[in-house]
Amino acid sequence: MLQSLTKLLLRLERGSRRQRLRLLARQAAQRREGDLQRTNSAEQWAQVYEGETKPVTGLSGSVAGTIAGLTLPHEILLEAGCGSAVASAELATTGRKIHLLDFSRQVLDRGADLFHRSQLDAPRLTLADLTKPLPLPDRSVDVVWSSGVLEHWSDEELTPIVREMKRICRRAVISLVPSSRCVLYRLGKAMAEEHGAWPYGREIPRDSLRQTFQDAGLVNVQEKTVCADWAPKVLWLTDPVMMPLIDRWWQSLSDTDPVKHDQGYLLLTVGQCPSADAEANQHTIADV
Repeated sequence: MLQSLTKLLLRLERGSRRQRLRLLARQAAQRREGDLQRTNSAEQWAQVYEGETKPVTGLSGSVAGTIAGLTLPHEILLEAGCGSAVASAELATTGRKIHLLDFSRQVLDRGADLFHRSQLDAPRLTLADLTKPLPLPDRSVDVVWSSGVLEHWSDEELTPIVREMKRICRRAVISLVPSSRCVLYRLGKAMAEEHGAWPYGREIPRDSLRQTFQDAGLVNVQEKTVCADWAPKVLWLTDPVMMPLIDRWWQSLSDTDPVKHDQGYLLLTVGQCPSADAEANQHTIADV
């Protein structure tokens, strides 16, 4: 009886999966040609981040923890392309002063609302496009950082963007982008793009941003991959049944297992401003 029931459930699951992929395929056929070759508009990013986020009570996320390990509690941190602003809100709980920058007014307003609901000091807000000169003075913040942002431009487009980030900061520019070496992320992205379920527009995973940071005038550039635990999450976009199974297997593996070597979902790149205070830059990439 149990064996028959198991077989029935497996057939139903396979049928459901086929139906889901057919629906995604129809959605893909309706997408405008070239959507994956363009960066999302402000309106599209506002849709990606729509929906209320839970109030933040402390430092818990991997991205916020990474940035915290590279910055100091009293510093002014500008998040370029703030998205949900959850990581910045977590950093605010540690005494860091927060500046949010985005080209979507809706995204900025939702970020401000999250800080209010989390009973945190209001962040400074700047509505600006990273591809244009930023409306901020030279050396006006300590650190400019971004997560899931710089991968939306080519190397040629990135250099002036990072150079402008360097102009407005006193100490360091920090970037987190998807790593081209992360196999599970690459698989999930390819499946989502094929089936029309990829919501992030053009996204170019990177093996390194070292040369771009150096071309922008930053020095002592360091890199490593981080957030290996996130690697299976992208599979959720097309296969919410298999993703939890793969995720449980992935999390059961030791961090020293060879299969996890250099499989961090994100490439972390840190570049220092040439005139930065040496004492302030004592935190290195080895600390995270």
